[in-house]
Amino acid sequence: MKPIPNRFMTWNTNGQGLGTPESIMEQVRRFRPQVVAFQESCQDEVIEAVNRLRQEGLEYRYRRGFSAVHLGCEAGLGTGIIFAEGTSVRAHNRKGYSEDEGWLEARGIQSFTTRIDGQWVRVFNTHLSAPGHERLRQLQARELADVTRPHPRALVLGDLNTRPWIAKVMEPIWSAGFKDVDQFCGPVADRRCNKTLPKTDDAKFDYILHRRVNSGGCRLHTPTEDHRIVISDVTLADVPRPVCTVT
Repeated sequence: MKPIPNRFMTWNTNGQGLGTPESIMEQVRRFRPQVVAFQESCQDEVIEAVNRLRQEGLEYRYRRGFSAVHLGCEAGLGTGIIFAEGTSVRAHNRKGYSEDEGWLEARGIQSFTTRIDGQWVRVFNTHLSAPGHERLRQLQARELADVTRPHPRALVLGDLNTRPWIAKVMEPIWSAGFKDVDQFCGPVADRRCNKTLPKTDDAKFDYILHRRVNSGGCRLHTPTEDHRIVISDVTLADVPRPVCTVT
């Protein structure tokens, strides 16, 4: 059993409330992604999951993103990535947003360059400010769009805490040439856009956005009542975006 090449996954695990090493292991084992972007995850839980997966023969490595002190997480709560052994991860970088909510939530952009179908692609993992902080999200979305511009081929994975048609926040992202893997999620509201918070009406917060990269497969999985996992099999081939499967 090996990770599946070019399969990318993003998941807000709600580590302080619902996340466990066992739940992370279960979903990584189930979908075998090449790269996983985590948000709101306990770093110690992700590290423990990676260690156990390696013991089972699934070889992953971990890179820390941004984290904040949290009583529910011994090693901090925040973002991070895991990637299959042998994956090219170059120029790994972390850049904080100019403003966030403060010490309780450390917001920023984790990025690295990897190969997809023989071409270099820049990958970004982020978690924008929480509901109730729209001004901060607007600022952060502009900064996110700006930092992607030097990279013709790019992926953005993460929890943006906003619906795709909220122009005040998302307009810089769409203007930068990104599309979501869910073909119905874009700047115009569409009832077919799959929500990623199953208990909240039309709450599409979790994204895999691509520019000059395509999605050959899209799946949303519901491991808890909080955030759904978003999974995409990315490709540089000229293929139509598929309809997402929801489980």
